[in-house]
Amino acid sequence: MPHLHRHSPNCHPEDCGAHDAYVRLGSWTAPGSPYKLLSGSFSPEAKRHYRGYVTDWLNWCDAGRDTLDPYTCDRAQIAVWISDRHQDSPLATRAVMVSAVTSFYGHLLELGVADGVEKSLTRARLAGAPVPTDPQRTGLRGQGPRWFMQAADRLTGRDAHRNRAICYLLLNQHFGHEKLRPGTILLMDVDNGTNEGFRTTWRIKPKNADVSAVTTVTISRDAARLLDTYTGRQPDGTLAPDPGQDQRVWNPEHGTRPSAGALFTTTANRARGARLARSDSINRIVNSVVLDHEELGPYAAQLTADFIAATPPPLEDAEK
Repeated sequence: MPHLHRHSPNCHPEDCGAHDAYVRLGSWTAPGSPYKLLSGSFSPEAKRHYRGYVTDWLNWCDAGRDTLDPYTCDRAQIAVWISDRHQDSPLATRAVMVSAVTSFYGHLLELGVADGVEKSLTRARLAGAPVPTDPQRTGLRGQGPRWFMQAADRLTGRDAHRNRAICYLLLNQHFGHEKLRPGTILLMDVDNGTNEGFRTTWRIKPKNADVSAVTTVTISRDAARLLDTYTGRQPDGTLAPDPGQDQRVWNPEHGTRPSAGALFTTTANRARGARLARSDSINRIVNSVVLDHEELGPYAAQLTADFIAATPPPLEDAEK
C-alpha cells in the first residue's frame, strides 16, 4: 500500500505519490468538479469542509503503528477515528465529519473503486450518538454514560447529593453489576446497605417479587461513594446525615431515622423526611439532569430513568 503522508486539505497528492484515495478526494472536491452529493451540488464551503474532514480521516489511517488501507479497512474504524481524535467535539460536528467520510465512500462505490459503508453503520452510530439507532433497544451508548455522569456531577444546590447518587445507581448495570430500575431504587432502605470493605452491597426487593422476598446486589464504587456522602457516613461506619450540608433528611414521623428507613427522602415541606414517592420523581430528576447537558439535551424526551437503567457494560455495548 502506498504510504499516506500527512496531507493538508490544500495538498496535491498526485504530485507526491500518495494513496489513490487522496487523488479521488481531490477530484471529488475540486473547483468545477462534476460530482455531486446525494442532496445536490457541493457549495464551496461544503467542499472545503468535506475535503478537510476526509483528509483528516485518511491521515488517521496512516497514523497508527499498523497503517490502514482506506479502501479495504473495516468501515467501523470510522467510529474509532471519531473517538480517537474528536470525542470532545459536539455531537453535531462529529455527525458532519462522519457524513463527509461516508459520502466519500458512497462516491467511491459509484466509481467502482471501493466498497461503501454498510447500512448498519449509521451516521449516529459512527458519530457516537448516546442512544441506540434501533428504537426497540434501550440504554445509553457510546459516550452517553460518560456524558450522563458528567451531567450528574454538575448538579448543585438542594438535593444535589441525593439526585447525583440516584443517577449513578441507574448506571449500576453499566458498571458491571445488577440492573437497578427506578422503582427498585425508590424502595431501598438505608439500613439495608453493607460496607464490606472491598465492596458495598444492598438488600433490595426484586421487581414483581413477593413482599418478603429480598436479594443482595453489589453497588458500583462510584455510587457507593456518593451514597456515603449523602447518608453522612462517618469513619467509624455510623451514619450522621446533616441536612444543612444537603445530606439525607429524616423524620421519625415518616418512619425515617439517621440509620433506618427510606434511603431516598424528600425535602418538600409537608413530606420532609418521607420516602421519595413514585418512579416519575426519578424521571423528573433524570430529565432535569440531561436537559442541561449539551450532548444529551436533544434526546431528553427519550432518556427516561428506565431507558438509562438498561445501559449495558462497555464491552457489551461495543459488540452491538
